[in-house]
Formats: sequence, C-alpha cells, structure tokens
Amino acid sequence: MIIKPSIRSNFFTNSHPFGCRQNVLNQINEIKSLPTFEGPKNVLIIGGSSGYGLASRIALAYAAHANTVNVSFENEPKGSKTGSAGWWNNIYFQEFAKETNHIHKDFVGDAFSPEMKQQVVDYVKNNLGKLDLVIYSLASGARLNYQTNELIRSHIKTIGEDAIGKTIDIINMNVESLTVTPANEQEVLDTVYVMGGSDWYDWITALDQANLLNKHAKTISYTYIGGPTTEKIYRGGTLGKAKEDLENHAKKLNQQLKEKYEGEALISSSKAVTTKASVFIPQMTIYVSCLYDVMTRHHVHESIAEHKYRLFKDMVYGDKRIVDEQKRIRLDHLEMDPEIQKETIHMMTTLSNEEILALDGTKMFLRDFYQINGFEFDEIDYEKDVDIQTLSELRAK
Repeated sequence: MIIKPSIRSNFFTNSHPFGCRQNVLNQINEIKSLPTFEGPKNVLIIGGSSGYGLASRIALAYAAHANTVNVSFENEPKGSKTGSAGWWNNIYFQEFAKETNHIHKDFVGDAFSPEMKQQVVDYVKNNLGKLDLVIYSLASGARLNYQTNELIRSHIKTIGEDAIGKTIDIINMNVESLTVTPANEQEVLDTVYVMGGSDWYDWITALDQANLLNKHAKTISYTYIGGPTTEKIYRGGTLGKAKEDLENHAKKLNQQLKEKYEGEALISSSKAVTTKASVFIPQMTIYVSCLYDVMTRHHVHESIAEHKYRLFKDMVYGDKRIVDEQKRIRLDHLEMDPEIQKETIHMMTTLSNEEILALDGTKMFLRDFYQINGFEFDEIDYEKDVDIQTLSELRAK
C-alpha cells in the first residue's frame, strides 16, 4: 500500500507508520541529548500515545529512567485503513524503549471505563508495586456514561457570542474565515463531563483505594491558558469551563494527596503547539504560526519533547518551579512573555493573508500538522510500499 495524506475538512483520515516511527525516534534522540535527572520510577500516563502525553512518556523513560504504563484509545489498522497515529506511536515506542531495560506497557482501550481502570490497577499491583507519578493527558471528543450507557460529546464553542477569526485550509493552502457559535447550557455541561476533571479524579481514587500510590506521589494534568487572541474559545468558552473544572479537581486532589501521602496534584499550563484541533479554533492556526516565528527569532522556541523534559526536570522534580496566583505551573512563561505576545499580536493584526502563509512559523506549523500523522519527514520514502498487516502484528502484547 502506498500511503499518501488523506485530509477531509482539515482532518487527517490516515497516518503513515514509518513517519510515526520517525516522529518517536526524533523525540527520543532529543531527550537522549539532554542530561538525565532524578525523577519518578513508576509512571502511569493516561493519554500517552501522542502529543504532550507521548512527549512526557519519552522524557521520563529516557531522562529519568522510569517504568511507564500508558492508556490510550486507538484505531487499529484494518483492510485499507492505516490505523491511528497513536497506534503506531505505541508500537514504535515499545520497539525503541527495549533499550532502556525498563518496563513499558500499553493498554489500548477506553480510559473512561471502570474495566480499564481495573485492568491497570491489577497490572500495576502485579508488576510495578506502587506509582510515583500519574499524568492525566487525555484528549477525547466523547465519553461514554457507563451508568446510563449514553455517549456524551464535547463541543468547542463560545459562551454568549460568536467567535470570528481565521484558520488555514490545509488542502487549498488558503487563509479562510472561521466562525464558532455559542454553546447552549447542555453543550457546556457535556464538554465539562468529557474534558473536565472528574475522570482524573476517578483514576486517582481507584489507585488510592487499591493502595498503589507511593509516599510523595504526584499527579499532574495539562491545561492551556493563552492570551487575548484565543480568549473567547479557550478561557471564555466551553473549553475554558472544562479547564476550570479540571483545575478545581486538582485542588481537591492536592489536598487529599498532601494529607495521605505528602504528595501533590498539579496543573501545568503548556505552551501553544500544533494539535489536530488547532485548525478548528478561530485564530489558533494564525496565532501559533506567528508565535512560532517570533519565538524562533528570539531563540526561545521549544519542541514538544524539550518542553515536557523541562517541566519534569526543572519544575516538577527540580527547584525552578514557576507558578501563578492559582498555583498552576507556568511552563508557558516563555510564550506569555509580554514582548513575545506583543510581537505575535502585531504580526497577526498587520500581516496580509499572503504574508501569513509565507512565514517560516506557518511552514513550521504546517509541517508539524503533517508530522503528527506521520507525513513530511525527509527521512521517509513515501513512495515505498507499506505492508500494514505485517507491521500491525509487531504490536507489543
């Protein structure tokens, strides 16, 4: 099978296994080039197959020599379908991570389900003993309510009024207008249910009840705060309500872990990066493209792997923690530097659509967008036939 990018309405419907392998390898090599540090030994990552979850796993496995357990929901290759990028990321992480001589386990399934929680509890109990760190980095558009058997979907919408901005049409390479309409009350509640903090709380409760948390155990989840250009969608929209719920659960968990384990529950605000959802949020693609351009010129741009490495080395297990008045770790402090924000917003408001598309930062954004699905790696021959079935059988059991 010759695999070319398949994009519909700015959404990738396929992935390239060899490109996913290169993505994992590149991140591993980045971390290998950095100093090791003392960190957690047993780590559970809920949502560790891609994005910040995968970067966290790689940083901790290679720089802190941690055992890792990942839970992620993936689409398996079948017939002409290539499977999800996360499916291949898991396979190739396992291939490379054998060199660490540590335990690395993947559970592929619904992280929201009680059955999955029990499977992980049993595995940790029998193979690791207790956990030092639990990372909650789940990105899902839907969650099954196991009590009512109803599938609840999240909604990326505003609250109160439209958000009007721009995005990039990936296929036609045009800057186009994008409008997001307000959510109704139920859509807000549904988004909080799917993307808020209740499932994170359920995971920690299950691990606590099974006596699987070590003394000084930590748990961390990721948020995004951003600036005024994305305010209506992020902090002022349905996503913001979900993040508020996540942060409220963090406060509750922090009190419980502090009292019982001398541990802590943390929220870390990450920098803006290229995600599959970026193109569906007004101004986000334009903001990230301009931000990349500015941060690169100021020599403060970080890759996703470098970003998470710095989080754990300096701020979670080091003495360089930066927090705001709400005790959130501000790993995004370089992005939110007033001068960086000023230059970024100036570019967004003064450059023409043609000038935006010509930016080096836009080229970085688009390359990242393709690469998270395994495409546009110079090292890969995309004319080479791929035997999907044989490759998928490599999956570590």
